[in-house]
Formats: sequence, structure tokens, C-alpha cells
Amino acid sequence: MFQENTALDYNKLELFHLQYTDSLIELLTKIKRQKENDMLAVINEIDINKKYISGFEERKIDSFQTDRKMYSGIFSQHLKKLYKDLTEAIFTSNWDNVLYFHKKYAQEFYRSAVDESLLTSGSFPAYQYKDYSIERKLLGRLNIHGFKVRFICGYIIGTHEYELFKIFQSDDYFVFSIDEKKLYLFDKDLNKLDISENQSNQSAIIHQLKQKNELLENSMNERKRTLPVEVEEVLKDYLRNLENIDIMSKIFDFDEETNILRAMLNLNLNNN
Repeated sequence: MFQENTALDYNKLELFHLQYTDSLIELLTKIKRQKENDMLAVINEIDINKKYISGFEERKIDSFQTDRKMYSGIFSQHLKKLYKDLTEAIFTSNWDNVLYFHKKYAQEFYRSAVDESLLTSGSFPAYQYKDYSIERKLLGRLNIHGFKVRFICGYIIGTHEYELFKIFQSDDYFVFSIDEKKLYLFDKDLNKLDISENQSNQSAIIHQLKQKNELLENSMNERKRTLPVEVEEVLKDYLRNLENIDIMSKIFDFDEETNILRAMLNLNLNNN
């Protein structure tokens, strides 16, 4: 600029640096430090999320999908024995044989986002087996299909837990209301009920954390490039002043040299 514009006195180049270059470097240095702090905060958050993900994955229960298949067979045998006991008027079955499953998996796997009214039932004719009520119609249909059932999924709403089963080779579903100790046919609109396989709550958390990390990583380049509006305006003013040769020639009048850049740009570096 000094070489190409004879209107500028190159002997005052040092003064130019003092008034313009030094102030700009100070501003850019502060911007750089702020960006580094921002990047460090993002990197730390990503690292913390990764530690949580690693911890969740180590604790994740992988046996659920295998156990749910075994549970279907165990529940089928339990129902078959109940029917035999009822016909013989004896009570030898142990409900703990099937209650183990929800105790082991409900908190982590059973679904909570559900309309509970879809899972409840009014009064119905029932057989009584110890503390448990079994709908008569349900027991009849189970008998027709050899008591073969498949566990579909579990639900937990507050302190209430439900399990949904499907009778083998039929369109019939039934509910095991664990807290009420009742088994009854499902007679609501199945399309309104989420009957997909249960997924680990930890899996959902892991998925959310991975998505968050991906967003943070994608935002890093934008965070590096983005400047506050007021800083952009300062830099634009700075550029306009440098491009205005008439102003530049006047700047080097020593009587007008008191902190010109700060005055022109109204820049308080100590507070930015």
C-alpha cells in the first residue's frame, strides 16, 4: 500500500503499524482465543459423551433377545400346567417361574410411551388360580391351540407392568397384567398399540449421544468460521478505512494520531 500510493509517507510506516496493525492483531488474537475456548468446550463435551457411550455399551444386556424366546416357551408350559391344575382342582404351579422375566428386564426394556387404557380390561368371567384371575374365554382358546404362546413385548407405566402375548397360529393376543395378577384377551384396536420388539433404554440413550456427537462434530467447522455480527462490522469498517486513501493520507497528520483506530471503530478491546 505504501509502495503503490505516493500520497502515503512510507517513513510513517511504523506509525501506521502502531495505529492499525497492532490493534488489528490484538482483535484477531482475542477472536482466536475465544474460538480455541469454544472448540475446547465442544471437544470436551464430545469426549464426555463418548465415555458415557462406552459405559452404557459395557453394561448393555445382550441376553434379552435370547431370553424372550425362552420366556415364550416357559410361559406356554406354565399356562398348560395351570389348565391341568384347574381341571384337577389342585394348585401346584409356582408363579415365580414366569415372574422372573419382568423383574430382570422391565426397567430397562419395557416400553413406557403407551396409552395405558389400551392394556386394561373391565370385568370378565374368570377362573381363579391362587391370587391370579384368568379369563375363561382366554383359557379356552389357549387350550384349542395347545397353550403355545409368544411373548410380544412388555410395557411399564408408572408402577404398572404389562406383558403382551400372541396365541400361536391365531390372531388372538392377550395381556398379562402383572400388578393386577390378571390374564385376559386383548380386545382393543391393535393398530393403536406399539407392539414392536422392546429395545434397551440404554440403546436409546446411546443413539441420542451418538447423534449429539455427530452434530457437534459437524458444527465445529462452522463454529470456527462464524464471527459475532459486531466483530464482522468492525472488520468491515477497518477494511473500508484502509481502502480510503484520502482518509489514510490525513491519518498521518501527527495532531490526529491519538488512538485513531479505536476511535474510528469504537472498539473497546478490553471488554471484548
